[in-house]
Parts: sequence; structure tokens; C-alpha cells
Amino acid sequence: MIMKKIVFSMLFLLMGATALQAQEITSFPGMWGESFYQDKTKLSWKEIDAIMKESQAAEMHWQKSKKQALGGLVFGAANFGSAIWLLSNLDKNEPLTGPAIAVAGTGLIGSIFFHSSMKNKKKAILEYNDSLDKKTSYRLVPTSNQNGFGLALKF
Repeated sequence: MIMKKIVFSMLFLLMGATALQAQEITSFPGMWGESFYQDKTKLSWKEIDAIMKESQAAEMHWQKSKKQALGGLVFGAANFGSAIWLLSNLDKNEPLTGPAIAVAGTGLIGSIFFHSSMKNKKKAILEYNDSLDKKTSYRLVPTSNQNGFGLALKF
């Protein structure tokens, strides 16, 4: 009787341990940037940054994304400044060619940086989610045959 309880409890613990898996990260665009969720819980930037450090490939894409976002912010600020320059030249009836080129150029370069940043964020999240599936090399699978029902250890 005691042996049955020990076997049952070991089997129960083994099934519980295989069912424990890290949750995938999902990303949703919002008005003020992306929101990241893990198991219906919203993650802060510090939490997502710490999570991305768990996978080396995901961390590489995440760091690249942060650098590209910084470049996008720099060119966005330059775009804002060149737009003010364009408006001041418009007000003073001065030539608009230089400021218009500056506005178009900084806007285009900033957009490219932000687009690349978003692409690398997606790659980082996908790399992290892919790394979750490769944690264990086995799993328990319910099976049945002529002898009855049971669990099979599948590699």
C-alpha cells in the first residue's frame, strides 16, 4: 500500500514538473509604444529587459533594437528641429529648400531606424519564445493500446 502511494506521488510530481513551462511573451502596439504581456500580466520595460537576457540570441536582437530606437529618437528630434527651422524660414520669407530637405531627410532616416527597431524587437520576442520550446528533450504523452491507457515518455 505504501509503495502504491509513493509511485502515485512520484508520478504526480513528474507530471506536474513537465507541465510547468515558461510563458511566451506577446506584444501589442499601443498609442505610446508597445505593451508586452506574459500570461495576461503586463510587463514593465525592466522586466522585459531582464527576461530577454535569458536567451543569448534574443538579447542580441533586443540590444540592437534598443540602439536603433535611440537612433530613431535622435533623428526624430533632429526632424522636429528642422521643422521649426522650416517654419521660421516660411515666416521670414527666406528660402525653404534647405529646411525642406532637412525635414524630409531626417524624417526618412528616423523612420528607417524606428522600423528596424520594431523588426528587431519582434525577432527578439520570437527568439525568446522559440527558446522556451527547447528546454526539455522529453515529454509525457497519453497513450492507449490493447493493454489499456497510460503515459508514454516521448523523446
